[in-house]
This record gives sequence, C-alpha cells and structure tokens, in this order.
Amino acid sequence: MIRQRPLTCLFIIGAIILLIASMALAEQLTMLIGSKSNPNAHLFSYDQKFRESTYLHNYMMNMSASKEFTDASRLATGMALKANANFTEIMINANFIGIGRIDYLVLDPETGDKKEEMSRISHMFIGNFTMDEHIRVVRDHMNETGFLGPV
Repeated sequence: MIRQRPLTCLFIIGAIILLIASMALAEQLTMLIGSKSNPNAHLFSYDQKFRESTYLHNYMMNMSASKEFTDASRLATGMALKANANFTEIMINANFIGIGRIDYLVLDPETGDKKEEMSRISHMFIGNFTMDEHIRVVRDHMNETGFLGPV
C-alpha cells in the first residue's frame, strides 16, 4: 500500500497543477469589456458603412440631378446648389471608398415630357475615388464658341 500512496499523491498534485494552469489560461482568454479608462479592457469594434443621398429637381427648367453614395467605408462629401428659372449649377466634391452614383436629367424646358430628353448623364463609381464634379445647365444661353458664357 505504501507504493500506491506516492502514485495517488502524484496524481493529485498533477491534477492541482493542471487546474491552476487551466485557470491561468482561461483568465488570459477572457475578454474584459469596459471603457478607455481600463487599459486591460477591449472596446467594441464593428464594420461600419456610410450612406448618403441628395436629390434636386428644378421644375422651372425641367432638370433633375441626384448623388448617392452607398456601402462606403470612407465618405467625405460637399455639395453646392444654385437653381433659378434660367440656370441650375451643381458642384459636388467627394472622397470615398465604396459605391457612388451621380445622375443628371435635362428634359425639354417647354414640354417637360420624358420622351423628349435633351440630356441624360449617369456616372457610377465603385472603388476608391476623389472627385470634383461641376455641371451647369443654362436655358438658351451659349456664346459663339459653344461654351457657356457668364450667367
């Protein structure tokens, strides 16, 4: 019986060491949730996507424009609009990673019928882009070289 007792003691000591080691390992793998004031705590992180859209319709000129950004992981945009009975001016600045779409539609100013489109522009961007878009639609105003003069 004396020989069995050291074996039992070794088994008990081994079990205690294994228990202590597993507790230490479990303590390392436990994630502490807290704030910035606790250096051992982890803050939540998540994958965020941005979305933004703007629509403009100048009824007096039968002209519409839109910009839309979706699924953007980075998005910084700026937009300036001017619209009156004789002209519409749109300036869009954007820096984004994601999907961007810019559309313009100019109908016949007299009828406004969708069957009589004067211009339709559609830009779609997928990826990493920096853009500076500027469009001016002016009613019955072009100079002799074909470029828009002062409004």
